[in-house]
Amino acid sequence: MKNNNKVTKFNRDIKLNIASIIIALIFLYVIITLIISIKKEPITTYKVNKTDINNNLIVEGLAVRDELILNSDKSGYVCYYIRDGEKVKKNSTVCTIDETGQLYNSINDSESYDNLLTREDYNEVRNLISLYKVSYNDTSFYNSYNFENNVNNKVLELTNEILMQQTESAGGVSLSAIQSPESGLITYYTDGYESYNISSVSASDFDKSNYKKETLKTGDIISAGTPVVKIIPSESWNILLPVSDEQITAISGKYSEEDNIHFKINNSSYTLSMPFEIIYGADGKYLNISLNKFMLNYISERFVSVEIILEEDTGLKVPVSALTTKDVYQIPINYLSAGGNQSSSNRFNVQVMNEDNELTIKQVIPTIYMTDEEYCYVDPLAFDESDVLIDINTNETLSTSLIPKIAIDGVYSANKGIAEFTKVTIIKTIDEFALVESDEALNIYDNIIFDSSKVTENQIIY
Repeated sequence: MKNNNKVTKFNRDIKLNIASIIIALIFLYVIITLIISIKKEPITTYKVNKTDINNNLIVEGLAVRDELILNSDKSGYVCYYIRDGEKVKKNSTVCTIDETGQLYNSINDSESYDNLLTREDYNEVRNLISLYKVSYNDTSFYNSYNFENNVNNKVLELTNEILMQQTESAGGVSLSAIQSPESGLITYYTDGYESYNISSVSASDFDKSNYKKETLKTGDIISAGTPVVKIIPSESWNILLPVSDEQITAISGKYSEEDNIHFKINNSSYTLSMPFEIIYGADGKYLNISLNKFMLNYISERFVSVEIILEEDTGLKVPVSALTTKDVYQIPINYLSAGGNQSSSNRFNVQVMNEDNELTIKQVIPTIYMTDEEYCYVDPLAFDESDVLIDINTNETLSTSLIPKIAIDGVYSANKGIAEFTKVTIIKTIDEFALVESDEALNIYDNIIFDSSKVTENQIIY
């Protein structure tokens, strides 16, 4: 019997589809790219800003004035007639002494005592408090005592105005007047520097840790011989500043002693110009500035901050980490040439061999980073090492292999998504930042690579 059973064998090999292979490769590429991007350190950019950097000196100084203290020859309560900082004429009554206390008692017994100060009076006190809050500084805590004295003085001034009004209508009150022996500005504090002599200056005079300022307006009964007012008869005054040898060198480099020194006081907006001298003391050197105005502005201050103006530089601020260098060609400037229809010289003529083995000239327009009277400094990437430059005016030639290279400073600009070298001129370096010229290729608000060591020139950033 014939067996008609036939067994058909199928090919079990899987034939891969071309589309599947492409999709798999793309998927693999994406996976590898993601892994690389995760492991890759991110590139940080920095936005360039404009800034001013100065070499000015800031020194704490001592204000020295002619100061005359007036003492009371009677005991009693003091009634002041002159506000702090006001000027009085010679023989003017500054204050009176209420020997019996009758005037003060009349106010204390007044039924309208709570209404003695007006709304404007309270506003003056609030303004003093607001000014103190705005200018408060932990490093100058001693100013807290000055603030306390200023508030006390203001309240007493307002109270004394009421006393003067009471004096006009009072009868049988025993008052002893204290008059100014000469004209001058009035102030109401003592601090031990009233008889200060500049010729005996010493380093200890500038120690604020032991400085004590006492107000003369206490509101209490005083004894005979007690200081009650201080008069400053002259607008002339001095500021003494302790200075180091380095600071004297810096000042002498800017000013001679025949010049007026330029400075600011307490970070004010205006600059003063006054004569100065260097005093060589037993324990140090001191700068003595002589002034003949503005004393009223600082009548209540013994220590002032002085900023001596030396010089100020303006430029673009970049991180030091962004700075890098690049070797560029130093090509004599006579090899520069203009184009056929152009007047500006921004290209070079290069000898090349054409298809017929004949010498011809092509023009190359490279990146020129800067020029001076003799040379231009050019990006080498625009040339081959075998190129020969020609001066078409003299027919002199220069092989690029013989051109010297010098290093120039720069940063990597990131504005176009690549690390593009941009030349900069460094003015000065301070801590972690550098000040560079602002009138070159780098501009304000440009994005640059924060750390130049993380990239190479022309590297794609994003």
